[in-house]
Amino acid sequence: MSSEREVSKMFIRYIQDGLRNERIDRYRASRRLINTTPLEDWLLEEIREPYHLQDFTLTLEEIAELENFVDDERLSKAVATLSTADKMVLYQYYYDELNDVEIGSQVGITSQGANKRRRRALQRIKAAYENM
Repeated sequence: MSSEREVSKMFIRYIQDGLRNERIDRYRASRRLINTTPLEDWLLEEIREPYHLQDFTLTLEEIAELENFVDDERLSKAVATLSTADKMVLYQYYYDELNDVEIGSQVGITSQGANKRRRRALQRIKAAYENM
């Protein structure tokens, strides 16, 4: 039983790392496109708007195809089995780093509903991944 729990934790951590790395890659790519500004201007911009990574969030259409952002082909196929609502909750939890209360208020469900949807989505990914 404990080895199954450890595998689940490792799997969840893999998904978290993948989404976090995607966010970092998008941010770095956008920084290459921006003209270099003096350090003072950049610092002032950071002070005014410290959450600059929010500019690089996925659209609803991109979230519906979340599997396209997963590098591992087998995991990508497992994520593709989820509904758009499940993908949205996973994206908001792992990428936007929102808690269940915040997710619930945005999606229009209770925090317990958001938590249950997230856990079930992870179980579905795990089952689909193991059956491939």
